[in-house]
Amino acid sequence: MPVATQTEIHSAEGVGSSSGTLKLRGAHTASPQTEVYADLDKNGFVVVPGVLPRSRAEEYVQRAYAWLESFGKGFKANDRSTWKPENLPSFSKGGLFNRYGCGHEQFAWDIRSEPALIDVFAQIWGTDELLVSFDGVNVSLPFDQDAPVDRKPWPHVDQSPNRRFKHCVQGIMNLYDNGPKDGGLMILQGSYPLYSEFFAAHEHEAPPGGWEWKDSYHFTESQLKWFYDRGCEWKKVEANAGDVILWDSRLIHYGAAAEGDRPRVATYVCYKPASLSTPEQNALRKECVEKYDNTSHDPIFFRPTGTRVFGPLTPDETNQPKQPAVLSDRAKQLAGVLAY
Repeated sequence: MPVATQTEIHSAEGVGSSSGTLKLRGAHTASPQTEVYADLDKNGFVVVPGVLPRSRAEEYVQRAYAWLESFGKGFKANDRSTWKPENLPSFSKGGLFNRYGCGHEQFAWDIRSEPALIDVFAQIWGTDELLVSFDGVNVSLPFDQDAPVDRKPWPHVDQSPNRRFKHCVQGIMNLYDNGPKDGGLMILQGSYPLYSEFFAAHEHEAPPGGWEWKDSYHFTESQLKWFYDRGCEWKKVEANAGDVILWDSRLIHYGAAAEGDRPRVATYVCYKPASLSTPEQNALRKECVEKYDNTSHDPIFFRPTGTRVFGPLTPDETNQPKQPAVLSDRAKQLAGVLAY
């Protein structure tokens, strides 16, 4: 299968204001302008400090805890003896929640609607007319070492091997101070500039019919060695409460489970220009809102995910949020149910 080029993405001409400053409303290019955060091009990731005040981040932490308590399984935020997997709704990879309609909880939408967070991505795309992913929540608690939690690394990228160009910038809204042992984003530093070279050198490993267009690829240990041989090393990205972590989707990464004594609390956030979407994608977005489906990271080339799509893991699992979001007009625009 041929490799897609940038022309696959619908593009539009950027517009500058007469004063020489960027006119955000409606102006964009089809490729993310990662030079606004220099380390995105240099290292493939960057931590944008202080996007939310610490006090606001703490409010969201408490709302995330209240959400977990609302399942009535025994978790109490102020009682660490209850911080056990069996006292929580189903999760994966140490603390990744992407079921129960969690992407449409009020606190999740309030985070996505934060003006300062939106502005981070508006700077990247040159427009504030954006669509957002309906993504999951991460609350990785420092469980006992013998707790039945999947702590294995899962190195992957969230970009199809067929898209070998700058395509997507993903984000984490970090809500709690996140140090070396607190779980969180592990990145294979140096891997993203080698993305195209790797897939060109491993065409013989593509499945019959060629690489998949699904924006996800998981690497085997032997494939990772190819990167290690070229000097790539694993690095834990650390961030403070209120910081946003951004990374290029070509960067190999995974979310590590908490190992220390502090929790990790964060939400996944990704925005792209609304003008890149198609009528078919817009219709699917509206369906996801109506049915409380989560989505994969990319707001344009997305897949519905969650309980309704994958089926419940337990008899009491439903796709109904505990506090279904009442969307503001700005949130409706981000959701794609109200046109710009």
